[in-house]
Amino acid sequence: MKKKRLLFCKRYRHWTPEQWKKLMFSDESTFRLVRMASKTVRRPSGVSRYDPKYIVKTVKHPDSVMVWGSFSGYKGSGGLYFLPKNVTMKGANYIEVLRDHLLVPYDIHECEVFMQDSAPAHRCKAVTKFLTDNNIPVLDWPGNSPDLNPIENAWNKMKNTIAKKRPTNINELKQALTKLWGDMDLSYFTNLATSMPNRIEMVISYKGNMTKY
Repeated sequence: MKKKRLLFCKRYRHWTPEQWKKLMFSDESTFRLVRMASKTVRRPSGVSRYDPKYIVKTVKHPDSVMVWGSFSGYKGSGGLYFLPKNVTMKGANYIEVLRDHLLVPYDIHECEVFMQDSAPAHRCKAVTKFLTDNNIPVLDWPGNSPDLNPIENAWNKMKNTIAKKRPTNINELKQALTKLWGDMDLSYFTNLATSMPNRIEMVISYKGNMTKY
């Protein structure tokens, strides 16, 4: 996998920030209803750290939603779609997502290339044909490379904000996510897209290993 990451980075290291701005980035992510941040608990000297009074309770299996989203550095946030609960993403499901939430934003953003990771549903023949039939070139993205995909930074930013808002049910969570996605500035997405040259150079300097991103 490190060899594939290096090959990708060497192939695209000469792309300019303007070229990366015309790429439509995409990804899925799971958002949980309860997300406990690290918390310091103060207790009297001599009291056990396991005393129930000084333990922060958590939910073992909180409700969650999985979203698919896209953005470009040229016009900002694209489609945001909440995947049906307990539905495994397969080629047919993914084509529906692309048809309903990619085609129009891709044209509006005047994108020239589409980025998706190498999940099995993304690489099946039916999806490849759908994208080809709609004249959407796909970047040959290396697997296991979240540090190269800047949308991961957007997901993390949203998760940190949601953790502070503490929605109490799934509907509130979806509403908060939709608002957050729509409220993100174009400049934020532009900075993410134009960070690609730095990400690529860092992967090359790390010989294909994971980076800080």
